[in-house]
Amino acid sequence: MPTFAVDCPGCEASKEHMTTQSNQIGVHCSCGVTFTVDIDGQTVDDWWERES
Repeated sequence: MPTFAVDCPGCEASKEHMTTQSNQIGVHCSCGVTFTVDIDGQTVDDWWERES
């Protein structure tokens, strides 16, 4: 199964093993940022900081 990596827009940590088999992926980083991934473009689509 093909995978790819994107960088968190908050802390720039590499988030690996994103699958190309989904329509959209949501990622919750430990730095407090949540973001969605554009599978076709293999880039961060939208992101926001989570409230505590």
